[in-house]
Amino acid sequence: MEAKERKKFSIVQWIVERSSGRFRTKFMLVASFGVLIALASSAGTALYNVTRLEQEASAEVYGGLARANDEYLENYIETTALRLDLLFEQTFSELRMTASILQTLIDNPDAAEAIGTLPDKSSFFKDDFEVDPNGKWTQNKPGEQSVMSVWHYMLEKDGSIKPEILKDVKKNAIFDLFAPAIVKNGSEKLQVYYVGPKEKPIMRLTPWLEMAQTFDRLYPGHTDKNFWDSFFPGIYEGWQRWLKDPSSKPVPKTDVTGYPPYIDAATGGNIVTFFNPLWTKDRTDCAGAVAIDITLDQAVALIRHVHIKSSGFAFMSMSDTNVLAINNEGEKVLGIGTRDGQNEGVKEVKRLLSQSQFPEVAKIAMPSSEKPVFHRVSIQRAPGEPATPYVIVLRRLPGMNFYRGEKPIGMEYWVLGFVVPESELFSTVHTAQRAIQSTAGNILGQQIIVVVLSLFAVLVGIAWVARRITANLVDLSEAAHRLMNKDYSMRVNIDSQDEIGRLGMTFNAMASDIERYTTNLEELVSERTMALEKANEEISELNAKLAQENIRLGAELNVARQLQLMVLPAPSELQEIPGLDIAGYMAPADEVGGDYYDVLRSDGLVKIGIGDVTGHGLESGVLMLMVQTAVRTLLASNERDPKKFLSIVNKVIYQNIQRIRSDKNLSLTLLDYSDGQLQLTGQHEDLIIVRKDGTLDRVETMGLGLPIGIDLDISDFIGSIEVQLEPGDVVTLFSDGITEAEDSSEEQYGIDRLCQVISRNHERTSREIKDAIIEDVLAHVGYNKIHDDITVLVIKRV
Repeated sequence: MEAKERKKFSIVQWIVERSSGRFRTKFMLVASFGVLIALASSAGTALYNVTRLEQEASAEVYGGLARANDEYLENYIETTALRLDLLFEQTFSELRMTASILQTLIDNPDAAEAIGTLPDKSSFFKDDFEVDPNGKWTQNKPGEQSVMSVWHYMLEKDGSIKPEILKDVKKNAIFDLFAPAIVKNGSEKLQVYYVGPKEKPIMRLTPWLEMAQTFDRLYPGHTDKNFWDSFFPGIYEGWQRWLKDPSSKPVPKTDVTGYPPYIDAATGGNIVTFFNPLWTKDRTDCAGAVAIDITLDQAVALIRHVHIKSSGFAFMSMSDTNVLAINNEGEKVLGIGTRDGQNEGVKEVKRLLSQSQFPEVAKIAMPSSEKPVFHRVSIQRAPGEPATPYVIVLRRLPGMNFYRGEKPIGMEYWVLGFVVPESELFSTVHTAQRAIQSTAGNILGQQIIVVVLSLFAVLVGIAWVARRITANLVDLSEAAHRLMNKDYSMRVNIDSQDEIGRLGMTFNAMASDIERYTTNLEELVSERTMALEKANEEISELNAKLAQENIRLGAELNVARQLQLMVLPAPSELQEIPGLDIAGYMAPADEVGGDYYDVLRSDGLVKIGIGDVTGHGLESGVLMLMVQTAVRTLLASNERDPKKFLSIVNKVIYQNIQRIRSDKNLSLTLLDYSDGQLQLTGQHEDLIIVRKDGTLDRVETMGLGLPIGIDLDISDFIGSIEVQLEPGDVVTLFSDGITEAEDSSEEQYGIDRLCQVISRNHERTSREIKDAIIEDVLAHVGYNKIHDDITVLVIKRV
């Protein structure tokens, strides 16, 4: 222990030990060290405050700019979404206007018949047809206002148009009058066309182009099916479903129906088609449709004009993440590529965000409302390159009717998206942070200069003061050295009234005393030696007596402890009890414990007892032996009434306690078990029962009696409870040494944790349950001292 104490040095002691032998040098070093600590603390505080100010300023600038960026992006995407909505709404309006004209003709057959005579009266409306050499179609010749195509299943064998079909061809010749104007004016569009009902799907498209020839080239075999089934399978049936069930229309206020992007047969480009179905006069069936094709380039042109910082871009997608419009750089950033769809009919174009080569992009969810949604992702565009953080803003556009091939016509929401590198949004923050860091560096440099200059000035002052102060100490040191060399006549003359002056006076007095006592030192030493020898003899005699007493007391405690352990039931005795699997454990806090448990048998009855004597040690252990003797004696006398049994035990213990004038008492619960029936009598800790199915019950015993030994007659206070045990049920008895065991932070083990351990292990044997409890308690206590006896008894019906 002394060796450890000698190794403990403070920083100041370390400096003193390693400095030179002169006190003046040590004084200067210690004083300089103190000043250095003070200056370093001041500089450290200043640096901490500057750093904290830098962090807080950066955080405030970052937060403010983040809010401003979010607001800017939100307003920008709202404005762009409004422009897109207006663009599509203008197209839809022109589509509805065209459909309204043709619907008026359907609803007014007389007017349609009159219009059907126009081709015979005016060359403007007349169609000059030519027949496909392969007999697949007939189509009007170039130079017409619109192209009219009639497929082979509407032709006679000689290639001429069937009369009933020709009649419809002439009726929609009015299309040549207004369709070119619609194409040239209003919103930009690729083409406008009409397709007849499914039984007569003639097709008239403006402007004129080699439509049938292009269909043959891009879609071989398209005439093998009805036009609607070949190019847009299922959409016609979807419109018919609206008539039967109006509630099936996703957007009730409009009939306009969109179709996913596909490769246009006429132009070979990527287009989106919007249909407006026509209805029979009685509104019982579909009568064809009017359609407008728009190229995605128009939407791309609008989106490409969106400039977000220097490299941000916009895109537009469908709700299934299929990107409709995006620039080339945007495709690379988002990791998407174009592929053909697999649906029957026209070839759909697919660029799915969900199939992006970048996992974080593929996981982006489409918004569920028209409120802008922000996503922050990091994209690593090439292996080995650092990931680039991006801010992605998504805003859902108003819903529309949309057809997707196999599925019925449903609701579709297109989504507008903005993508911008986070570094561009927060470039101002980075500039501000660099400026703040530069200022902080300047402040730190200035602080270091001030510290160095201050330290130099203080060291000069300390050296001057040390020289003045230590002059008298040098005289004292020289005098002490001469005194050490037995020059007892040495005296010092210090002209000072401070502590050093008083030290000089004390030194002179000490030197005089040493000189005076030196003459009779041998006589004084002899007297002290004799006194010490006498005291040593007395101490040795006392030590011998104490050693004998300790041996005697240790032997008595060991005998008592052996007696206590001998009366506890042996494991072999517990194993002989039929129908029960019992395991017990008791560990005293001292050499002799005050806890008690026993398991006895008599004429088919199993008597189980557990108790806890107040305190612990020899007296508590003796009282426990009294209880065990009383219980065994009464059981041998065939006393079967549990209440009377406990009352007699109490009287015996009470009388013994009074005889030995002790203030001890104990809690005691007795359990009588027979044929699955368990009867509890007496007050102790709660009884924990875990059923075979894992259900946990706690039986409180506080109302079943009083502590044993506090009164002669407690029969009026004794109660009893019966508990039915089924095979697999586990009963646990314990002393408060279990629940009150404390860890190093004085937290008690507690009954709840005990219940959890029993519940987790209730399917195991009683011995394994007991071992699990003791292991968990000891793990909780750790290296902390156990202050009370620990007892646990586990009973399991088998």
